[in-house]
Amino acid sequence: MSTSRTSRLVAAVAAALLVVVAVTVTVVVLASRGADPAPRTPGTPPPRAADGLGSDARITVAGDRILRDGQPWWFAGYNSFVWSGDCGYDDERMSTEQVDAWFASMRQDGHGAVRLFYFTGWDAERLDAAVAAAKENDLYLIITLDDAIAGCGETEKDEDWFADPAERDAYRDHMVALLERYRGENTIAWFEYFNEPDPDVEALRPFVDEMGAIAETVDPDRLWSTGTIAPYDGGPVSFRTLNESPHVDIASLHEYDEDEIESNHGPDARRESAGKPVIVGEFGLNASPDGADCAYSFSERADRIAAKLEVYTTVPGYIGALAWAWQPGGDDPCEYGNLDADEAAQDVLRTYRPPTDGS
Repeated sequence: MSTSRTSRLVAAVAAALLVVVAVTVTVVVLASRGADPAPRTPGTPPPRAADGLGSDARITVAGDRILRDGQPWWFAGYNSFVWSGDCGYDDERMSTEQVDAWFASMRQDGHGAVRLFYFTGWDAERLDAAVAAAKENDLYLIITLDDAIAGCGETEKDEDWFADPAERDAYRDHMVALLERYRGENTIAWFEYFNEPDPDVEALRPFVDEMGAIAETVDPDRLWSTGTIAPYDGGPVSFRTLNESPHVDIASLHEYDEDEIESNHGPDARRESAGKPVIVGEFGLNASPDGADCAYSFSERADRIAAKLEVYTTVPGYIGALAWAWQPGGDDPCEYGNLDADEAAQDVLRTYRPPTDGS
């Protein structure tokens, strides 16, 4: 997702929902458009994980599943690029105390996750503090190493960037420093090579192969995701080619499909994942408190989030989803990044459980 406050919608064409997944979730959502929804009753947060391991339990991959301590896992949570104070407008940049309070407000049952941007030159002590806060609250972190679409002061990752030895060296040094700093740290579930790289850039797959091989020598058990948007970005062939890398463990889908439950690009993402699990690394819904001049009210968005989570935690191939975004500040009441002000959405992300989950 672009880090501009004027959020970018990914190009998506509305398509019919798959019947096999829509039957159970459509009922949840149909009443949420065009009618005043009943007031939401806050749910009861699930207890901490019964195994007592919290986010010390190791995350691994087996086929198209992600496992926690050897058992099938699902997750739900948030994105943030303003968490460290290194990116965003002045009123968006979060303090360590704000991050601590945010993490403490989330689910603490071993199924909570947060995707954080952390780019070259950012404050390492802030990341240390975030890892410690996540561990204290039984949360998992996904750390994205660089932005392919030139957000937060980064440059676009085109063929020229990949051909520049200085850029490659800087990326490698950044990656290795993080791997060495957090070697064996299970609270970091996995790293992402980039935010939204274009699989059609021919140099991307060789770069991932090269950097992944280096990473394996430093922290051989560390998992990696691609951070891609969807198969339409570059086409399904290049999307699959990237996922086929031996140094990619997890495929990535980003979606801002407000009129759909499962993204219409979801089936292609699962089909072209090279047999690897698919995470919805970003999903976003524009909302304002009362829905005025916006796609949804906060209450309607919460219902929509619950419906999307049901798909992205139960349909085979999907493992979980992360909402965009926790982004304090700003004066636009209708946006994706106001989850910090949306208690209804927070409640869903804190209390949701898949219908068949017994963990």
